[in-house]
Amino acid sequence: MLPECTAVQQPVTVREPVAPARIHVLLLIALLFACYLPMLRVTAQFIWQSEEMAHGLFAPLVALYLVWNQRDALLRPAGLPTFWSLPILAFAACLGVMAVLANSTTFSRLAFLISLAGCTVLIGGWRALRQFSFPLSLLVFTFPIPDVLYGQLTQPLQLLATALSEFAFELLGFSVVRDGNLLQLAHMKLSVVEACSGLRSLITLIFFCMVYSKFFENRWWLRCGIVSLAVPAAILVNVLRITATGVLGKYNQVWTRGTYHEFLGWTGFFVGFSLVLLAHLATRRAFRLAGGGAAR
Repeated sequence: MLPECTAVQQPVTVREPVAPARIHVLLLIALLFACYLPMLRVTAQFIWQSEEMAHGLFAPLVALYLVWNQRDALLRPAGLPTFWSLPILAFAACLGVMAVLANSTTFSRLAFLISLAGCTVLIGGWRALRQFSFPLSLLVFTFPIPDVLYGQLTQPLQLLATALSEFAFELLGFSVVRDGNLLQLAHMKLSVVEACSGLRSLITLIFFCMVYSKFFENRWWLRCGIVSLAVPAAILVNVLRITATGVLGKYNQVWTRGTYHEFLGWTGFFVGFSLVLLAHLATRRAFRLAGGGAAR
């Protein structure tokens, strides 16, 4: 009996084709940039030149970092595309056309954000949209506040900061008279203008609290608590900044203007974020001790 011959197959190197999903993602990105390039250029210039949009520099960077870490969900999506992506993209396209006709950059930014959401649904369905909802929400912080809303938001904050600052001065023993958003001290007059309303620090603090809660907290209710604490922290810090300005002005008026004033504002922001951070750490410690006590 002749021995059986076995054929030995040589390994063949086969090049893997480019994933179709990767091509689709790159094509959608190219189309979005082509359609919204004028708006993106104007927004980037405004963020770079504005002193009130410091958080706008970090928002797209953090969003891109989060998307890059979850890029497999776009290149190899677990969910299936849904028909609802088409109405979303159609609505965004109509809104974009209206923005061009009305010369409204705000509507154009909103159309871009809705287009991103529609493309996400087109690639991976509602599951992908839920997964990338946080990076998309961060892009809202690249939107400047429309002028129509700016005055309506700053005026109540101005009056609140003025009233609380008056109370703080009285506690410190200063003689103060309040007239609207003006505080008349014995040695100087403080005007709580729109820039001193605390709106800028409030939005910036909310942004950093959202990012912090995303990276350092998994429980959704604690995340909401961290973000909600940004509001009283920003108001408190703004009152402290106004009060500190009045106290410093008693000794040297130079300390209330220019670089000193800006430094005082940024110091107040870091104090506000530190207060939120300490509150979060204290809450986690309290729940950890409570859990340990229950276990014993």
